[in-house]
Amino acid sequence: MIIAWLSMLDGLLAAVILAAGVIGAHFNLAAPILGFQLFLFSFVIGALALILGLIGLLLTRSGPRSGGRGPAKVGTFIGAAIVVPILLIVWQAMRTPYPVINDITTDYANPPQFVKPPGIPSVNALAYNRDWFAPRQTAGYGKLEPLHMSAKPDVAFEQVKATALAQPNWQVTYIDPATGTIEGIAVSFLFRFIDDFVIQVRPAPDGGSLIEMRSRSREGKGDFGVNYNRIVDFFATVKSRYAPAPSQAS
Repeated sequence: MIIAWLSMLDGLLAAVILAAGVIGAHFNLAAPILGFQLFLFSFVIGALALILGLIGLLLTRSGPRSGGRGPAKVGTFIGAAIVVPILLIVWQAMRTPYPVINDITTDYANPPQFVKPPGIPSVNALAYNRDWFAPRQTAGYGKLEPLHMSAKPDVAFEQVKATALAQPNWQVTYIDPATGTIEGIAVSFLFRFIDDFVIQVRPAPDGGSLIEMRSRSREGKGDFGVNYNRIVDFFATVKSRYAPAPSQAS
């Protein structure tokens, strides 16, 4: 039964492509974007294996073609194991639509600037395009405000630095107390995608500090909310560590 055998072969091919993409990217044997593209391609091949497998199961229910039922089961199983989880991920992403942007900042007019991003020959590659990103960020998320801290800038800088150094999957690569700048990268677990972030501690008009932050992805046009959530989560962590607890009413 040709269809049944094609299903099994397609399923095995999809599994090999999937493994090559994930393992290659995770262990730096392939570029992250290549690993992700192989991952997506495995979905196409896996879907074909699933369709052919279901047809094969239908055609091998009985009679002389029943010998192909085993390969059809294998192809159907592998195809479903690849396709179903990816469909669930896509469905979950579609439930919360994100704007197609990959550069988020707390300050449109004067965003924190990258100084020495690792592996980037020129910081011009990370220049902020306000006309493109600002209106889309506002429409997709609303204005993201800087974090206000009551501590003076030099104290707030040390607090922010300590928090940044403790963040999992963050690598702090540049620290400049003179300008209140902290810069680094965040690396995704599976495909090792790199996002750049820069934090700047600035004096606040009231004598405290304003923590401005920018986070952007090196790959793709969208980020599924990763950069926005990185800033929000980081600010929440800083506040939980260093914001004074509210006084209790007697």
